[in-house]
Amino acid sequence: MKKWMAMGLSTCMVSLVAACSSGGGTNTAAGDNGGKNAQTGGTGSGKKEIVFINGDWPKPQDKKVAQFEEFKKKFEAENPNIKMKEESFQYDTSTFLPKAESGQSPNLFGTWFTEPKKIIGAGYAADITDAMKRYGYDQAINPAMLDLVKKDGKIYGVPTSGYYMGIWYNVNLFKQAGLVDDKGIPKFPRTYEELAQTAKAIKDKTGKAGFFFPTKNNQGGWQFMNIAWAYGAEFEKQTDGKWKAVFNSPEAVQALQYVKDLKWKYNVLADNVLVEVNDMFRMFGTDQVAMAFGTSDWMNTPINDYKMSKDNLAASSVPAGPKGKVALTGGSLLMFANNSTPEQIDAGFKWMKIKGFSPEASPEALKGLEDDLLNNQKLSRIVGPHGLLVWVNKERADAEKVIREKYKTVNLDLWNDYMKNEGVKIQPEEPVNAQELYKTLDAVIQAVLTDKNADPKALLDKAVADFQRDYLDKAK
Repeated sequence: MKKWMAMGLSTCMVSLVAACSSGGGTNTAAGDNGGKNAQTGGTGSGKKEIVFINGDWPKPQDKKVAQFEEFKKKFEAENPNIKMKEESFQYDTSTFLPKAESGQSPNLFGTWFTEPKKIIGAGYAADITDAMKRYGYDQAINPAMLDLVKKDGKIYGVPTSGYYMGIWYNVNLFKQAGLVDDKGIPKFPRTYEELAQTAKAIKDKTGKAGFFFPTKNNQGGWQFMNIAWAYGAEFEKQTDGKWKAVFNSPEAVQALQYVKDLKWKYNVLADNVLVEVNDMFRMFGTDQVAMAFGTSDWMNTPINDYKMSKDNLAASSVPAGPKGKVALTGGSLLMFANNSTPEQIDAGFKWMKIKGFSPEASPEALKGLEDDLLNNQKLSRIVGPHGLLVWVNKERADAEKVIREKYKTVNLDLWNDYMKNEGVKIQPEEPVNAQELYKTLDAVIQAVLTDKNADPKALLDKAVADFQRDYLDKAK
């Protein structure tokens, strides 16, 4: 789900439709939408000027703005007939559909892996199959990711990053608790029971929270999946063409009891349990928490925002539950508003290439990536570790590996366990109303962490009934 997550989960937003209230896939030209997507007259070169609204832009306070300004200069120098207007458009499940319906979104927007089915089904994404083939993206992107943005053989999105969950470690707190090996690497817990015991040891020895677990903004339910799957729980089943909520099984109850025990049995969570991932970044960056679920694409947020040392973060694969090690996978993608013209779609692909997001392995195509890693190196950020890779064409994948090694800034022993991810089953997010499922589970998790007498079974029974009635009974 990544991406309400402050994480650098850079997610922008969605679709444009002037006069497309039905969500049809029209290519409406210029003057519609009050000029928001307007293409105006000549440029002096005889070429029609194209106005490209780019939602793939960092927030004003983001340190990447200066780098993006350089990308923009290069883009406009190479494409004098394209006028780019930038927007820092953040995707939001609660406001997406109304904004898409009224055309209040850019040509190019970002979202998460849970959303394409909804966006495509509503008709708010442009068919970009031709551009994907013309630029070679269709054969170079990880097929498992590409399947998420396809419908009836057509492609409607560009996967840009993938992740799988692991566990983060604050190295300073592990050192204070005497839980590092002779090389200074944290001793990673291998089961959830070991994680609870390790968290308790750190709390006892340092007074700091041993583990962080979010409960707001859909994030509690999202992270709970990793634990519940490891206990053998399921969430949605399709039978005879209908979806059923099944997350009140004995396995799901055990998993929820484990989360409850983190608070009431082990006492290893922060005093304030009404928290989100942004709080985790703050607590990690200021040595207030020892462990949390985390991914590689978040790794520089506590460094950027809280001046945490790049050497104070380590990561491992997820621990095992009774049914093994299971890590949730997801990611981010870019889509185009359904009334974007072919020229605007082409401009979006040219923008991606300028940024270095391209299957090509030429120095020019890799320059954006190399500049980004060099910039991170200069700012003492983490460079080297990676999560799920987007590009599977050998030329590009090999070239990226060389660049990461060139600009590496950390001891990869701190990250190798996460990157190897041995023995872990990677599992995608639930197929129907995933974000709404997370919201439903947030309330359940808040209940067990704020009420010592809360009954996990009763809470899940009610949540299943509510989720079935409100969402799955309406699913098509």
